[in-house]
Amino acid sequence: MSELQPLLIFGDPFRCEQALAARCARILAEAPKTERHTLFGDDLNLPGLMVELQTASLFAASRHFVVRRTGAIKAKPFALLLERELSPGTHLTFLAPGLKGTSPLIKTARACGSVQALPPLKGRNLERAASELLAARAVSLDAQGVKGLLLRTGGDLLALSQEAQKLHSFSQGGVVDLRAFGRLVFSGGEESIYPFLDCVGEGDLQASLRALSTLNEDPVRIIAGIVRHLTRLLMVRILLDSRLIEAKIAPLLGSSAWIVRRLAAQAKGHSAQRLTAALDLGIDLDLEVKRGGVRPADALLKLILYVTTPFPLSAGCARQNRLSPAASG
Repeated sequence: MSELQPLLIFGDPFRCEQALAARCARILAEAPKTERHTLFGDDLNLPGLMVELQTASLFAASRHFVVRRTGAIKAKPFALLLERELSPGTHLTFLAPGLKGTSPLIKTARACGSVQALPPLKGRNLERAASELLAARAVSLDAQGVKGLLLRTGGDLLALSQEAQKLHSFSQGGVVDLRAFGRLVFSGGEESIYPFLDCVGEGDLQASLRALSTLNEDPVRIIAGIVRHLTRLLMVRILLDSRLIEAKIAPLLGSSAWIVRRLAAQAKGHSAQRLTAALDLGIDLDLEVKRGGVRPADALLKLILYVTTPFPLSAGCARQNRLSPAASG
């Protein structure tokens, strides 16, 4: 058969599944009655598999063994499987989404010429792939809607594919009611808090409250997220005040240049003194919540209002934001 027999596919989970589906289709095109056997690397009977790979089937002229969770296989047994001469009509595919290129398994597969690398898509390539995926599901979203969907799924095309199918089910002729978008699309966990934190950092109260309404997160964790964000903004503000250019701030903070650019744009809207005061308030509110002195939702709203409401700040008031016993009741 012309299809390569042993093959390791690794990288982005969605692209790996696509590559596997395409490989299966090619194998079936050559041998429509191919048997497919799915195995798992963390529960692999290695001696038994080696015997099967070298023995022709009594019931099918063609077989396809798909091994998932390949990352759980040790390097030496994996090398033995790749180097094993397969019986005619036998195909072997290893699937390893998320496996790093530095893995010994990848090096072994490359040495045998049996590897397909599918790294995660980024930027416009990711947006283009998302648009194509939505079109394939007959879902119509504008560019802003595509970006919103990518944001809520954390750029995970596998999750986006599932959400696209859901949106199609609830759409009218493929057109999605954007008012129901937030209710229909599952948020990919903590990724969804970042747009909210950006709104708070930008000092936009209305946008912050809108973003907050879409979060499915505990107020205590949101307060902790704001405190972390304020800490980073304060560090960037101090470094900017020290006449340090943004390009040199990124390595100091251990962050990507694009993240620092985003933080710098927000930090420039606040003075270091005001950010310090906001950070003090966030820490104090967090402590009060844990002591039972204030309700989490009230503490969260107070912190958002403080950061997003501009007003003059007198010198030396950074530590004057502590809640009094009377106020906390």
